[in-house]
Amino acid sequence: MGINTSSIDELVFAYFRKLEERGLGERVDEVFPTSAVFEEIRGMAGSSAEEVVERLAREVAEKIVPEVAEEVVGVPASSAVWHLARRIAMWYLQLAEEFGVVRGVRR
Repeated sequence: MGINTSSIDELVFAYFRKLEERGLGERVDEVFPTSAVFEEIRGMAGSSAEEVVERLAREVAEKIVPEVAEEVVGVPASSAVWHLARRIAMWYLQLAEEFGVVRGVRR
């Protein structure tokens, strides 16, 4: 199953490109969503989207290269990592909804 890269946030995509430029392409693979990520999201059914994003962001933050994040986001490394982690987590949640793993609530 391919992942639609057009749904990737521009800043996240810029981070992926910068990793590739630096020869760190394997780090892109580390944050790309897997079936385990979607299973985790499924297991959080009933939680708010904010809770899901926060939990996923904490996990993905450990996989982000701080120096690259700082360069791409343009803020100090710790803030850049958290900012990217949240955006990646939101992307995961968006994909989970697109793939029918979870159903989004429309208000």
